[in-house]
Amino acid sequence: MGQSQILCYGEIDLDIYVALDRLPTMEHSASCSEDFENIGGAAANSALWLANWGVPTRLAGHDLGADRPGDLVRELLAQQSLLDTRYIACHDGYRSPRCQCLVTPDGERSFITHWPAEVRMTAPSPQLLEGVKLLNLDMSGPTPLRLRAAELAAERDIPVMINDIYQPDHALLPLVDVLVISAAIVHSKHPGSNPSDMAAELGRAGACDVIVTNAGGEIEVFSRGGTRELVKPPAVNAVDTTGAGDIFKSGLAYGLLQGETLAEAVKWGAAAGSLMCQFAGTTQTLAPLGDVQALRDSMV
Repeated sequence: MGQSQILCYGEIDLDIYVALDRLPTMEHSASCSEDFENIGGAAANSALWLANWGVPTRLAGHDLGADRPGDLVRELLAQQSLLDTRYIACHDGYRSPRCQCLVTPDGERSFITHWPAEVRMTAPSPQLLEGVKLLNLDMSGPTPLRLRAAELAAERDIPVMINDIYQPDHALLPLVDVLVISAAIVHSKHPGSNPSDMAAELGRAGACDVIVTNAGGEIEVFSRGGTRELVKPPAVNAVDTTGAGDIFKSGLAYGLLQGETLAEAVKWGAAAGSLMCQFAGTTQTLAPLGDVQALRDSMV
């Protein structure tokens, strides 16, 4: 396996997709119209889409078990010839991470994470970043190993992309080049805060670019140089928004690797995330690059 352009480090699991007519409540069951298993986890989601577009990509983070879910994940990952999975460890007697994704007719989702306290991760090493041009981190788990990965990247002048940092004093922020945050999460977890103001503050604290996604609304792009631009994503009929942020980052990373400006790269992210929302399951259907480019080119 040759060198990889992108390292996606973080979550890798087996998702159980469950389409429901409603979320169940006490003594009121929900009806399931469809279910299936596919690869999930923020890092794996991003990596699969990138590899499918012809980008040599390395994936590591969560370890897998020598069990049926782990075997299925390995089998599906192996279908991507440009995906380097050599650093994903496998353990006997260890249960592979799993997650149930409960999706309602409006495309929204809820999650049931299986045995999160047992999850093991492969520690970052210099070899893990060999040949890498961009590090794509997720924040869906403990910080220390992600911090180490970012430190190794900084030592090698490898740009770091990450999502969901909302504290200006976060230990990772000084190592970040591109940060993606969600306006919906700002409103939900930081009541009274303005997403634009928070983005500007985070950008100053980390001397980084900050992108604010807005659930189909206009995307705000704050460059470290102090400029602010707006990108309007394409309107689509969302079937499932699970992993939309992960695939947004895939498109963003692809655009940046092509030498696009930040705002133009965001269009790749918006197109990719919008396409993904039209299918059930984040990795059950991988849209080809040509479809992403066509949707991106349709954006003003």
